Amino acid sequence: MSLLIQGRKMTVWKCLPAAVLMLAACSGETPATSEVVVAETAAVTDPTGCGAPLPVTGLCSNAVETQFLRIDPQAPKLATRCVWRTQEISLTPIDAIIFRAQDCSAEGWVPNTYEVVQNYVKYRMDGTPSDQALFMLEFFPLGPDETAEQAAMKTLSRAPEDQRSRCEIRPRPNTVVAGTAFELAPNVELATEMEMNNAGDPWDACGPNGYTMSAVQFWEARQTYALFHMLGQDDPAWDPASFTFYRKGDDGVWVKAG
Repeated sequence: MSLLIQGRKMTVWKCLPAAVLMLAACSGETPATSEVVVAETAAVTDPTGCGAPLPVTGLCSNAVETQFLRIDPQAPKLATRCVWRTQEISLTPIDAIIFRAQDCSAEGWVPNTYEVVQNYVKYRMDGTPSDQALFMLEFFPLGPDETAEQAAMKTLSRAPEDQRSRCEIRPRPNTVVAGTAFELAPNVELATEMEMNNAGDPWDACGPNGYTMSAVQFWEARQTYALFHMLGQDDPAWDPASFTFYRKGDDGVWVKAG
């Protein structure tokens, strides 16, 4: 027995210079030990848990929290095996927007593709025609001394003319975002009128960037941007709190820009 034990020790010693993943097979350990070795090897290969660097900014693909201005830790998971990944979209050669979204490929779901069209961030299932992409965010760069609330009021040009003077900015509490959430909503007079005219049916007011009873949407004030979030009717696949703008410096390093 002692010779056999010593022989196994000698066998393991000889295997150490070989690939780590061959350790279990070489030493005669069980498959469970092999899984531990694989996990430890992955940790050594990527000790920070960063994942593959993104092609534009070089940021971590594994949705490392510090990459974002903020995240919502309570953002609902769509399914058990979904995981958060960082998505990035180039806006200009020196500007990009990142956010975290769920990768549910382990559930067998078709992944989403994200893109920017003009000032809209849109998404669609991979393989779906681009003209069927859905809206998720509209962003408005703010002018000098312009506030997000002022930018929101400008969108009333898209609203019915008889509603424009009866829409107002209203705080939206208990909304987890990096900035300050608010709504462009009907005042009491307009809301009462809409309720009477629609006899209990869902209604919209104050234009496409205003109030709707058929989906979740709201504004967010940032220092240099106004953001209009369009979450739809169900839990979104992305984290609305995580949208973060990046800019590339003269030294080639990407840094948060709002």
